[in-house]
Amino acid sequence: MAEEIPYDFTSLQNLFNRPEALNEFAQDQMGKVQEMLRHTEKFSCPPACNLCCQGAILMSYTEFTYIWLYLEQSWSAPQMDQLLRQEIKIMQNESTLRCPFLDRDRTTEHCKIYQARPLICRVFGTTAAPCEENVEPVLLDENLFYRAYDCLYYANKQFIALRLNEDWALFKAPFAFWCLADHDEESRAFLRQFIQERQDSCHAVLYDLQQESFFTLSHGERKIISG
Repeated sequence: MAEEIPYDFTSLQNLFNRPEALNEFAQDQMGKVQEMLRHTEKFSCPPACNLCCQGAILMSYTEFTYIWLYLEQSWSAPQMDQLLRQEIKIMQNESTLRCPFLDRDRTTEHCKIYQARPLICRVFGTTAAPCEENVEPVLLDENLFYRAYDCLYYANKQFIALRLNEDWALFKAPFAFWCLADHDEESRAFLRQFIQERQDSCHAVLYDLQQESFFTLSHGERKIISG
């Protein structure tokens, strides 16, 4: 059964006042990624299928910034209000956040932000992400994928993350988590407590600032992973 995240997302007004340098960086990096993948994003997905849109869609802070900029430029104020009030507060099951941009009422074109979709959505339908449906995959060179990944998750050879407190930083996360992490100290503290109390990171990738390691939480257990 769906449940809401107990936080007033409509108070996140700081998200509407983002530094221009950050917007420019996100636009430049996503532009590079789109050019890299220009010949690999042609796959024959069934028009009514949205299997790969279910559950948590993880993204970098760069992709989150790019999506938010796209929303500000393309969506009306009522649409943005509905997104904050209804969509990103909803949980799916106990361990995954549903994608707030999946339109289940449409029979085709389910993604509301298709032009601005994150990297993981761009490589579905390729050999990097096998589909349950009978889709003919496009060969995706592994080196190409990691070049695109590095564009979004690293800058000047340093990984991009947002600090939640003195111990944890957020590296890869669903859209709703980034909304909280990018707002203010109060919302970051709420997110840190939310993750800790649930003992499940919703498949987000966190960084331990003290131990200098990336990790996820699953059923209360910490799993160390590489970046």
